[in-house]
Amino acid sequence: MKHLSLIILSIFIVGCSQRQSHNELLTKSEQIVFEHPDSVVRMLSPHYNDTTMSEADRALYGLLYTEAIHRSGLSVESDSLIQFSRAYYEQQDDKEHLARTLLHHAIILYKQQQAHEAVLTMKRAEQLAEDLDLPAFEWYLYSVLGDINDNVGNYSQTFRYYKLALDAARQQDNASWMVQTLNNIAMTYDGLGQLDSLKYYIDQAKPYYEKTDGEIRATYLINRASYLLKKGNTQQAKECLMESMQTAPTDRCEKLLADIYVQEGDTAAAVQQWYKLTNSFNPDVAIASYRLLIECLNHFGDKVNAAEYSFRLNEVYQNLYEQNDVAGIIDLQTQYDEQQKERRQYRITIFLLSAIILLIIAALIIIRYSRHRIDLLNARFAESQQQYNLTRSELTQMRRQKEREQRENSRQMKDIVSRLHTTANKGRAADDDDINALAQLSYANSPKLRELLTELNAKEQTVCLLTVHSFLPTEIAALTISTPQAVTNTRVRLLKKLFQQTGGAKDFDMAIKRVAFGRR
Repeated sequence: MKHLSLIILSIFIVGCSQRQSHNELLTKSEQIVFEHPDSVVRMLSPHYNDTTMSEADRALYGLLYTEAIHRSGLSVESDSLIQFSRAYYEQQDDKEHLARTLLHHAIILYKQQQAHEAVLTMKRAEQLAEDLDLPAFEWYLYSVLGDINDNVGNYSQTFRYYKLALDAARQQDNASWMVQTLNNIAMTYDGLGQLDSLKYYIDQAKPYYEKTDGEIRATYLINRASYLLKKGNTQQAKECLMESMQTAPTDRCEKLLADIYVQEGDTAAAVQQWYKLTNSFNPDVAIASYRLLIECLNHFGDKVNAAEYSFRLNEVYQNLYEQNDVAGIIDLQTQYDEQQKERRQYRITIFLLSAIILLIIAALIIIRYSRHRIDLLNARFAESQQQYNLTRSELTQMRRQKEREQRENSRQMKDIVSRLHTTANKGRAADDDDINALAQLSYANSPKLRELLTELNAKEQTVCLLTVHSFLPTEIAALTISTPQAVTNTRVRLLKKLFQQTGGAKDFDMAIKRVAFGRR
């Protein structure tokens, strides 16, 4: 009996110690998550799969971990962790934690291209934030809302939210947040071509930018360089851009450097920058680089590559169309704000009705009118949601059609490769139709491979294509009416010719496959 009592007491002590450990960790994390999110990510990551947490600890863990990830500039793919936190805080009616949870759930939904649900969730977080005194949270909330409206070109709302974020940053007296927000406002005015406003917000950030580092400092220097460049002060602009590149290289900085190279007459350097920037994650930079590159290629008479990059530019536009429902997002925010306005009016009306008995008839008319307006807004929202669902269905059909085409190409490729293996095993030369079909499908799957092999003759291209698809030297020799040694010599020679490298045939095999399959 004594031993049993000791065992029970030990279990109780261990349980209390574990809970205390969780509480201390989460409490410390919550104290620093706004200012030092990177540290919070490192603190919480080892406990991701900890199953000993209580519901309350698990909910707070999900919020703090997701919040720290987002504030560190990273993203979360799954929303299962934050959904648990959201359900818990809705049940507990904890407005502060619920508002933060809604914001970060909305960010994940937006990344998952559930734009309508994300905006509604974010607007609900904004509504809850009105009753809270949390400048650090409000700064991030309004910054995200400003970014979303900037992405869809709703600039009146963009500036409204960025200025609210700036007020919150000033309340918090955080220099980095102030400069980051001022950078956002300046960039938006830069995109709109309003140089006076651009200069005004650059000057606003100037007293604080020395206290910043990394991307925030680099972005300030880019904004300043953009202004100087538009004013014709190319040398100072270039100095700012070079300093920015040393601080934190960005695609926007490289784009402006390319513009300077054009002014300096260094077209080759500019073209090199444009080629690299066509892969930028910033759609504006990528599109501008594609356009300038296509214009340059047409100017030099390279119609083939100009057509190829025009095709890629169309793909960028298509991806933007699939990812952004611009009109829907703008309309959804407008409707939500109008609904909230109507609901506030309705509550005020009810309050006045209880105090002004003599005006009951007029109040009833107002109520009926308000309800009618709300019904109209709800009907309009339902219609917009139906249109959104229809558009989403059409996009899904397009995606499935594309997947079917890719499967068909894959099947054709397997058939051709199989026939060529059989032909090689029989010691016969490859049929021209099979080689042409192999080339067409390979180039369709890898435009970079087509570009690399353009200058080679037919036999060299055949050796490259068969090598990409892992044919043995003896098989390649049979298919190209050569000897294995000649095939090996060709591969060694092509390694030098295509990649400016020296080495063996296997080095060539690895290099050509990296190009064909996009490997590093």
